[in-house]
Amino acid sequence: MPVAAPAWDGSTGRLDEEFGRRVEAIARRAEAAGAENLATLVRGWSPPVPDDRQVVVAIPPRTETPAGLGGAAPLWAEFLAARRERAAGTFALARAEAAADSPRSCAIVELVHRTLRDDPDHARARAAAGYVRRGEAWVRPEVGRRIDRGEVFDPAFGWQPAGRLARLRAGERPVGGSWIGAAEDAARRPTVADGRRFDSDHWEILSAAPLEDAAALARGLEETAEVWRQVFGAVAVAPDSWPRRLAGDAGPEPREPFAAVLCADRAQYVAELAEVEPACAGTTALYWRPTQTAWFCAAPGGIPAATVHHEAAHQLCAEAADTRPEAGEGCGLWAIEAAACHLESIRRTGSGWTVGGGDAGRVPAARRLLVEEEFHVPLAELCRVGRAEFQADPRLPRIYDELAGLADFFMNARRGRHREAFVAYLAAVYAGTAAPDTLALLCGTTCADLDAEYRRHVSR
Repeated sequence: MPVAAPAWDGSTGRLDEEFGRRVEAIARRAEAAGAENLATLVRGWSPPVPDDRQVVVAIPPRTETPAGLGGAAPLWAEFLAARRERAAGTFALARAEAAADSPRSCAIVELVHRTLRDDPDHARARAAAGYVRRGEAWVRPEVGRRIDRGEVFDPAFGWQPAGRLARLRAGERPVGGSWIGAAEDAARRPTVADGRRFDSDHWEILSAAPLEDAAALARGLEETAEVWRQVFGAVAVAPDSWPRRLAGDAGPEPREPFAAVLCADRAQYVAELAEVEPACAGTTALYWRPTQTAWFCAAPGGIPAATVHHEAAHQLCAEAADTRPEAGEGCGLWAIEAAACHLESIRRTGSGWTVGGGDAGRVPAARRLLVEEEFHVPLAELCRVGRAEFQADPRLPRIYDELAGLADFFMNARRGRHREAFVAYLAAVYAGTAAPDTLALLCGTTCADLDAEYRRHVSR
């Protein structure tokens, strides 16, 4: 009888120790050769792993070589070899985890992206993470489809056919079936229906605001998607599909773009949404599930990043997998909102981003509520209530702050002890299969014990 492979224990200790020894030897030789910049680069390659927040790594489209190596090129080649060897080790750990009796999707996602951080050209890890190759670069399937159609990306105008992009760069703007000058276009105030269109890698944005506002929104949405894949992307992956994905037998397919609307101002935003969602008057952005559209209103100085991250998280979770329209109606809506609040805490670093932490997002507010005001809604109550009861709760603004603290607890406390369970619970909520006791069962404890753990975590 075959023996199941041992699951990953969360550590890459031996791989990291060997890598560290090799890197230090390379750095010393680089210093001796006068290549101090290279020495600094290789020593700082591995991002720090804090205890209280999740590290998300940026993955370049190809293996990048710094300019000006000169005589230090052989040392760079040694450094790449060391990275590729560690990448082979982390990918082997991912495959072992996938072969375990109960594979943990979050662990596999982390290992696959650690692999790609060290070796951006690791073909099987790229396929497992959802990339395809075009020329020398690895891109998302949606980008590959646009490249195949001959489209070109411009940060100011999004994806465009080459001929159309040339006219845009020359100062022309399309309106209806004709072209006008950029100054004339900037002076008009379109309705949403005849707004400007901006296509990013994964979003089609219809904008009544200027194109530069749409471009800024697109950047925030795409950043959220990049982080979401490593934090909550496991929501969209069936655990038993990992062996095929890691073997390269389940290639990624492009999906249709997400829809977003950018209103010129708050008045237009409320006028557009009031009929379908009267509560919009108290918001500046929302994800409207019935039409699968994220709505935003432009603001002086730009839309706050936390707002973009929050609504994009809703859209990504709701549409990236085969989820039920009634997700959260019966119970578990709090988890949907907690996940969105969690991504409000995204912070950029030199190697990517971090998510969560005691000083990030709304977590400090959650701490004040618990410690100073002794405000806490028990998990058993949150897990029991559905959408109508949740949204009618007069304590809702304070509950949202608590949800940010709860998300940070489940995702980051004790090095992510409950991360797998929370993401599995979130997937169950979206699939419409969650019950009031699902989270406690996945965590292997009781809601009361989780409340006590949460208190210790957020009070620290």
